Amino acid sequence: MNTKVALVMGGGAGTGRATALAFAREGAQVVVADISEDSARETAARIEQAGGEAVGVAADMSRAEDIQRVVTSCRTRFGGLHMVSNNAARAAPNKPLTELEEAEWDNCMGVTLRGVWLCLKYQLPLIEASGGGAVVNIASVSGIRGEAYQSAYAAAKGGVITLSKAAATEYARRGVRVNTVCPGGIDTEGMRFYLKSMPEMRERTLNAHAMGRLAQPEEIADAVIYLCSERASFITGHDLVVDGGILVRSNVIDA
Repeated sequence: MNTKVALVMGGGAGTGRATALAFAREGAQVVVADISEDSARETAARIEQAGGEAVGVAADMSRAEDIQRVVTSCRTRFGGLHMVSNNAARAAPNKPLTELEEAEWDNCMGVTLRGVWLCLKYQLPLIEASGGGAVVNIASVSGIRGEAYQSAYAAAKGGVITLSKAAATEYARRGVRVNTVCPGGIDTEGMRFYLKSMPEMRERTLNAHAMGRLAQPEEIADAVIYLCSERASFITGHDLVVDGGILVRSNVIDA
C-alpha cells in the first residue's frame, strides 16, 4: 500500500482507530476523520510517532459539507484517494420498534445509512480519478439477521449492505471495488461501558458468539485491510462476516 492514500471515517477510536493504524503499517498515507477532532488528531499523532504520514480532521458523517471537506483534504494533502473505511455509526436507544421516537429513528439513519451514502457520493469520484481503489463500509451482522430492540440500527446496517452492492455494481468497471465487513461484538470502549452498565448482559453477549468472546478491533481492521489490498482484487459486492460465529451459534453444542 506504499504511495496509496487511505481515509478512515470514524477513525478516532475503537475499530476505526485500529484500521487507521493498520493502513499506516501497510505504508499508506492516512486521513483520519472523526466527529471528535481531538480523537482524530490523536490517531494521526500515533501514526506519525510510528513514522507514518497522517492528518486528523473533524467530520460529522451526517453533514455533506463535512464529508466534502474531508475528501478535499485527501486531494490537497496527499494528492488523491485510493482506500476507504467508512466506519462511523450511531445506534438508536434499546427499545421496541413501536416505542421508538421519529427523531431517534432519524438520528440513527442520518449517520449510519445516509452518512455512508454521502461518503460514497463524494469519495467514489476521487477514487476513480486517482486510478481506482477500494471502499469497505462497516455494516454488522445485525444488518443480516435483524436485532430485537435495535430495529433502526439493524435496518440502517441492512441498508449499508445493499447500498454497497449497488455501488459495487456501478463502479465494477470503473476501477473501484466496494465491499462490506459485518462484525459481531467488538471489544471497544463503548462495548465495555455498555457491559459494565448492564452486567447481566455480559455473559449473554459473550455466549452469543460461538467462540465465546468478542473481537479485538485489530481483527476487524485486518479484514478491512485485506479487502482493500490487491489480494482481494477480484472481490466486490461482498459481505465479509467477521462475527466469531454469531450466525452459526445455534449449531454449537456446549460441553
